Amino acid sequence: MVRSRCGGMGLWLLLGCFAGIGGCGSPAAVGPTSVRGAASFHGHPLTGGTVVFVPDRERGTDGELLTAAIGENGIFQLADGAKTVPPGWYRVALADPPEWYGLEPNGTAFPSALRRPDKSGIECEVIAGKENVFEFAVELTE
Repeated sequence: MVRSRCGGMGLWLLLGCFAGIGGCGSPAAVGPTSVRGAASFHGHPLTGGTVVFVPDRERGTDGELLTAAIGENGIFQLADGAKTVPPGWYRVALADPPEWYGLEPNGTAFPSALRRPDKSGIECEVIAGKENVFEFAVELTE
């Protein structure tokens, strides 16, 4: 797992990219490209939240933003079997479930910066021809 400090707001975000199925940083391969994963906040799944992948144009990735509802147990899938995700770098935003507004787990407010891909500090590379699996585990430290 990669640990990255986000936005200087006392937020630790653990990002995992699992190499067993797809991997990070591996050479491009022929075949469909998919993106799936899980998202949590203080150990609670973001069930009913949203994940947004925005192409990072500064790194040469073009296309439209991709969104997915975060389902049961915090699991998301960006594209179904009929669609694939264009490879490249993405900035990622996470939105908490609507029912959490004001009632987040442990009384901790969900950081508004995470709802903006330009402020979240989350970046991922989607590798062509792979099943890309990401885990976003958000923990506030201050």
